Parts: sequence; C-alpha cells; structure tokens
Amino acid sequence: MESDEVYTLMMEALDGELSENGKAELETHLRAHPELAREWKALQRIDTLLRSAPMARPAADFAQRTMARLPGARQRLWIGVAIYVMMLAGGLIPLAVIGAFGLQMIPALSEPAFFRGIWLACSHILQVLGVMLGALLRGAGELVGEQPTVLAWLVVMVGVVALWLGVYSRLVFQPRRLR
Repeated sequence: MESDEVYTLMMEALDGELSENGKAELETHLRAHPELAREWKALQRIDTLLRSAPMARPAADFAQRTMARLPGARQRLWIGVAIYVMMLAGGLIPLAVIGAFGLQMIPALSEPAFFRGIWLACSHILQVLGVMLGALLRGAGELVGEQPTVLAWLVVMVGVVALWLGVYSRLVFQPRRLR
C-alpha cells in the first residue's frame, strides 16, 4: 500500500468518514510503519487543537466600517466617466491616425498608375494563391490515391462531428417543457 493511500485513510479517519474495514487497514499499516504512526499521532493532536480553538468572530462594527470606506455614488460616477473617456480616446486615436494617413495619401490616390500597380499586385497574389491551392489539392489527391484509408477516416470524422452537432442542437435548442 502506498503512503498516499495511507494519508487518505488518515484524513478520512480524522473526518469520521472511515469504514470499519478502513480503520482495521489503517491500524495494521500504522503498526507496520512506526514513522507513519508518529505522523498519525501528530495529525490527531493538530486536529484536536484546531477543533478546540475558539472561533474567530469579526468585530461588531466590521460591516459598518467596511461600508464607510467604500467610495460613494458620486465617486463611482466620476471614476466610471474617467474610464469611459479613456476608452473613448483609446479608440479615437487610431481612427485619427488612419484619417491623417488617408489625407496624406489623397494625391497618390488620384494617380492612375497607383490603381494599376494595385491591380497588378492583386493579380500576382491571386496567381500565387492559385498555384498554392493547386499544389495542395494535387498533394491531397495523391495522398488519397496512395492511402485510401485517409479518405475513410475523414468521412468518419465528418460523420462524428455531424452526429454530435445534431445532438448538441437538440439539447440546446429544444423547447423548454413546463413541469
């Protein structure tokens, strides 16, 4: 028997939750291991000390003093307004920076070469994405051709997800019955 299990038995005995078989098992183990028996005696003394100690009670005017220290309604209102203004400024500053950048870009936006460059860049990006997507699909096709079980596992996973989605939607979105 591991010492963790013995400690669990000791804690159950201190809480008064240990069965008769557990008590016998604990006694047997404590007789076989004197060092654990010493710890058991110490735990019993500590438990007795804690149970006999008087309960600590708060001072009589504890609630009144605590409530008096809390900020008043006027202070809470000003703190809330200050936080709201800081958050509003934090959101408006990025918008102002974007607006200033946009004003600086107006002359460049009026040039036809600017839009032609953007069109060429977008078409190049789309070409690269098309090549990448084609390569990914070819690779996936080759994998499925060489390992058909991959496709079977994919179908099983999609089926399991669909099944649990149905169970979830039934549980969450079913109408509540009145009892």
